[in-house]
Amino acid sequence: MAVVSRLSERARRGLRFRPRTWTDGHTSWLQWIRARPLYRRSTRIAIPILGAALIWSSLGFVGYAAGWTFHKHRANAQLVGQVKTPTGSGATCVESTPQMGQLAGVLDIPTLGLSAPVEQGTDDAELSVAAGHAPASVWPGEHGTAVVLAHDVSYFVHLGDLKVGDLVTYRNQCRKLTFQVTGKQIVNAGDAVYNSPTPTLVLDTCWPTNALFFTSQRLLVTAALVPNAPSGTSTKKGSPGSSTAQLQAPAVTTMNYTTPAPAALVAQGLTLTQNETPMGSMSLTGETSQAFQQSPEPLSLVAAGLQAYFGGIHVTEQNRADWWSAIAPGVVMPKPLEGASITGHDSPLNVAIDSNGGAAATVTLTTRITVSGGYNSGVYDQTVTLGVAGSVVTIRTWGMTHG
Repeated sequence: MAVVSRLSERARRGLRFRPRTWTDGHTSWLQWIRARPLYRRSTRIAIPILGAALIWSSLGFVGYAAGWTFHKHRANAQLVGQVKTPTGSGATCVESTPQMGQLAGVLDIPTLGLSAPVEQGTDDAELSVAAGHAPASVWPGEHGTAVVLAHDVSYFVHLGDLKVGDLVTYRNQCRKLTFQVTGKQIVNAGDAVYNSPTPTLVLDTCWPTNALFFTSQRLLVTAALVPNAPSGTSTKKGSPGSSTAQLQAPAVTTMNYTTPAPAALVAQGLTLTQNETPMGSMSLTGETSQAFQQSPEPLSLVAAGLQAYFGGIHVTEQNRADWWSAIAPGVVMPKPLEGASITGHDSPLNVAIDSNGGAAATVTLTTRITVSGGYNSGVYDQTVTLGVAGSVVTIRTWGMTHG
């Protein structure tokens, strides 16, 4: 698949969720950080639902990370609690309908070592900290197809490793439901899925699951409800906010990575929006934990890494040694970029995160660029290594060789 720029493709992602026939239709999404889906209902039951929000949405990855940083403070407060079990003979737990952005349940996949919070909604505000339940679909356990979506290089990075027979559980404040994987498929964005007559769960993410670019395909994992599996106390539906129990949610890794760029440099614009660059894939190496891999934290780290990278480009173009020393302490400024401009991005920017002792240690960015002006114009293979100290990301090396 050809790699495309974040700004060159906009609105072709998603699935159409329909009854048991294939029909033509479409989905669309607003060109804003939340990439809000448009849900339509008709008397003929045509319910389009959007696929998992791609991080390369209309305002780009750094916009995604900013939304994640903002939203995580609210989410952290929601993702803490203790289960309050109803007491007494024949006690009934009342299931409320979660509001948009509210914690709805927890998705557990033992085979992957994954425990992910599930919020109601598929806007970026939800998917940046949790998996999201598509509001146009039924709730897990009800007759029909329930759809849960998550970012590929986040909670669902290993979704493709699931096999037929693997178990998936969904638990809310009242009960725990067990599903068994029945199949998986790769479909084109916009393809329809059946609304099953029996309780079915579909897990949806972008394909390939290491992509940092717009993808035209999606990975769907389908699972069927295991009948007669223990599901907790008896339940009944209630109005929003009427729940008689509180859900115990998993801990979420939420390191907020930053780069020490001076304010005047940040004001020039260090996001992907202002510095359009074709993105490639993300890889995780070293002693990295499953909890880190299957969380939003790698994306936060990539966001800070991109800010450092774009900051370095701005600084070298302007020959600002003082700014350079702030984001690249002790590092020699790359000579080919001094007073020059990058006029071409000849290959995607790939990102590799290496961990040591379970903590991120370095981020390596590789790409090929065309440089005009300055010391020596031409095509260069470029490798930038960023160091991670706690939550601070700085430039450690900046290598360039003629391509």
